[in-house]
Amino acid sequence: MIRFSSIRMAVCAAALLLAAAFSLSAQPLQLAHVFSDYAVLQRESQVPVWGWGVPGASVRVTGSWDGATARTTVADDGSWRVTLSTGPAGGPYTLTVQSGKERLTVGDIALGEVWICSGQSNMEMPMRGFGFQQVDGFREHLLEAEEYASRIRVFDIKADTTRVVQRDVENVWELSDPAVCAKTSAVAYLFAKRLTCNLGVPVGIVVNAWGGSRIEPWMTMEAVENAGISAEELAAIKELHEVAGLYPNGVASCWNGRMAPVAGYAAKGFLWYQGCSNIVQKCYDKLQAAMVRQWREAWGCGDLPFIYALLAPYDHSKAEGRWRPAFVVTQMHAQELTPNSYAVCLETLGDKVTIHPPRKQEVADMMALRALASAYGKEVGMPVDYPTPRSIEYLEDGRVRIRFNHVWSNLMSISARSIRGFELAGEDRAFHPAEAEVDWDGQTVYVRCAEVPTPVAVRYSFQNWMDANMQTSYGIPVPPFRSDDWPL
Repeated sequence: MIRFSSIRMAVCAAALLLAAAFSLSAQPLQLAHVFSDYAVLQRESQVPVWGWGVPGASVRVTGSWDGATARTTVADDGSWRVTLSTGPAGGPYTLTVQSGKERLTVGDIALGEVWICSGQSNMEMPMRGFGFQQVDGFREHLLEAEEYASRIRVFDIKADTTRVVQRDVENVWELSDPAVCAKTSAVAYLFAKRLTCNLGVPVGIVVNAWGGSRIEPWMTMEAVENAGISAEELAAIKELHEVAGLYPNGVASCWNGRMAPVAGYAAKGFLWYQGCSNIVQKCYDKLQAAMVRQWREAWGCGDLPFIYALLAPYDHSKAEGRWRPAFVVTQMHAQELTPNSYAVCLETLGDKVTIHPPRKQEVADMMALRALASAYGKEVGMPVDYPTPRSIEYLEDGRVRIRFNHVWSNLMSISARSIRGFELAGEDRAFHPAEAEVDWDGQTVYVRCAEVPTPVAVRYSFQNWMDANMQTSYGIPVPPFRSDDWPL
């Protein structure tokens, strides 16, 4: 009996091993989760579609918008990938995948515009807000959500961070009914709402934001090492990576678990709202440029538009501190390192007491205006570039005359001609609040300060929070600037 039991156990074990081996080789046909019901595929584009199956098996993928079929063979690692051509916006369509007797079909597919929306908590902040922090106008948007439910579709990634590259994320596309709208990134949703109204097509937003994350988790270590930063800066990042674990500072942790699984999903461009966690990092401009390079290479679609937000004012526990505006200047410089990238200025949209300002509609508007003008070539009826100083002159009467670019005779302030946010300093390098007013030409500002009769330096909005309010009459804020290079 003992011998018979041993033989039976050996046979059972062998059967289990065979079953396991068969199960591994007979991996069922799969589509990546990003190709689910309600997906938006980028219109008039070459759209990659991928999944997994039995190695060596043939796979046929058909889109009902034109009936064309793409064919491939499952690779040795069990993966497959094809490319489909999409036509004009429309739907509902189906996407069908067949391999042998296996067949997968996803429905209610829309052809439209797709944007990848990433960053940290200000991109993550949902329409319903955070605890004790609301989004302005959220009730209106929730009440209107049903009207936009099929026109705005959301793929909201909630995967964890990891040190190992993942092949998939277990999320699905959703129609943005009121319940989905409430939990979706306010900036991303409101951006999509502006696009669908202006373009008249469905808009899909891949929301991939992680509150508190630094920029380094969103790219690989190789990208960091090739960013052109100093040896000391690289060493500091690697040290932080070693002690940080996965959240929120481990290099590549967000890329591995959240971005790599959807890399290549055909899109029109990227939105990025991040920086608070890197706010004292002087090499941030190079890191952002390196991240964008990696993303574009992974998507394989050339220089996809990259639209990003400059940090809004907030006191950061010390309103008179100057690290926030210094960081914004670094963010602005990133545009020079990255073609087809565009910063949007939020200098009049901050809040002294919360790092999550409630005026998300205006943030989305800034991004939407830039996308419509630069990514779609639309005439938006107004200039969208933020003003910057063209010249600074110190006059004999003690005034400072500043002429601006990108104002088109329309430089104003929020409260008529009463401008806040300027400071002047003399040879003693002590800055004092200054008065300023716009000249009648609409392009020039005169600044004066009784405490500084002979100024040699001027700064604008160069504190963490000073309620600076200068903007164009079109509502485009003026970002921080300074004429000096003195240590902060």
